[in-house]
Amino acid sequence: MPMKRSGLISILFLPALASCVMSGSRPETTEYAVADRPNVVIILADDLGSADLSIYGSSFRTPEIDALAREGAVLTSAYATAAVCSPSRAALMTGRYQQRFGFEYQLEGETQKRFGIDTSQRTLAQDLSDVGYRTALIGKWHLGLAPERHPNRLGFDEFYGFRGGQALFASTDDPDIVSWPTPGENSQYWKTYAASDATVFLEQDQVRPTPRHATDEFTDRAVNFIRSAKNDPFLLVVTYSTPHVPLQATRDHLARVSDIQDPNQRIYRAMVNELDRGVGAIRQALNEAGVTKNTLVIFSSDNGCPDYIDGACSNRPLSGWKRHLLEGGVRVPFIVSWPERIPAGQVRDGLVSLLDVSATARAAAGVTYTDSDGRDLARGLEGSGPVQIHDRLYWKSWPSYAIRDERWKLMGNANAEGGIVRMLFDLRNDPGEKHDLLAVHPKEAARLQSEWDEWNRSLVPGLWPTTKIFDVNINGQALKAVN
Repeated sequence: MPMKRSGLISILFLPALASCVMSGSRPETTEYAVADRPNVVIILADDLGSADLSIYGSSFRTPEIDALAREGAVLTSAYATAAVCSPSRAALMTGRYQQRFGFEYQLEGETQKRFGIDTSQRTLAQDLSDVGYRTALIGKWHLGLAPERHPNRLGFDEFYGFRGGQALFASTDDPDIVSWPTPGENSQYWKTYAASDATVFLEQDQVRPTPRHATDEFTDRAVNFIRSAKNDPFLLVVTYSTPHVPLQATRDHLARVSDIQDPNQRIYRAMVNELDRGVGAIRQALNEAGVTKNTLVIFSSDNGCPDYIDGACSNRPLSGWKRHLLEGGVRVPFIVSWPERIPAGQVRDGLVSLLDVSATARAAAGVTYTDSDGRDLARGLEGSGPVQIHDRLYWKSWPSYAIRDERWKLMGNANAEGGIVRMLFDLRNDPGEKHDLLAVHPKEAARLQSEWDEWNRSLVPGLWPTTKIFDVNINGQALKAVN
């Protein structure tokens, strides 16, 4: 069906266009000649609110991401597996709930030197490399700093970026760079970005200078990789750090959004614009290389946007932010394009997860992976029938947890006394999670709690403790959100 421009509510919460079908099947082996295997490009934004994109209803234009959406499918009920960056990325790279291998909490500070992704887990890059793909990761890693967790040791032939959770986009000494907050206003904040194993830029394992602007550098390197790899099947993972803090833009970037009056929002929108331009440059490079038709492109974000950048971003009309298991923290934009298999102009509902990125890419490459929690989305999206998706999704960053099915969402959060406060939301009729129906529908809550308990029993304990617990007000109750 043709895609039509719509407001955010109609795009995000349109009546279901596909049935939620539980599929226990795993990607089947397909015999391809290596030259016939599709290329895979995964583009991941960092802390991007779905309402920051015009295809999801923002008044600010993101024309290149809109164009990618028109070429394929917009998925309107897509979720990250965590409300923070690092665990979400572990799930994307493996296709498994990260709690299955103890990756329950955010990697921060000294923790990331000792812990990170379990190296016994197979990554998407390892699997595609094994069947002849050339592989590259450009951007943010955030899965551990130990040598055995370097991207080059986990399947990526080429790596450029940084390995921690956040880094400068550009030098604060460059007079052409405008930053928020202003350098010097909060010395403790800026100390986070001091040169360290987590924040320095690397090419393979060699230290490189801070780029003029990281977003532009990541785009240029992605384009160059496509040009050099066009004659081989390739996996390109571009994990932009945009629009994560610190907010930084060049004066040229800012000149394109000079009509925005609020200075904080002006920097943020300039950063989102450069992300959008990057998507356009990658699409153009694929087209110039003559490989667009046989390239699977997936665009998403690792979690929702945060509340600590003074309202510059938006998850509207969803409630909550990054770090919250409310919808605003875990529901993300998700676009899939593959012209050779997926008809253009689709808008699909149904539960989709970042778990499905690896599952879809593995299946496209003919790789069998029996431990996946994800589903191959291309099978459903290539026809007019229902998408093979999930009948329920789960979250855990104890003592916060959640489960949702096609209609209901049960969420638990710690309170100040250390107890767990549960809430039940009818997302079909209340996507903003404004009305707790736990007392009205106790049987639904009990059913979901039992299903979550069963899933929880399949997990292993978290390998490191959380370092941050935040106060959050949910429906008038003072609760805790866990990083």
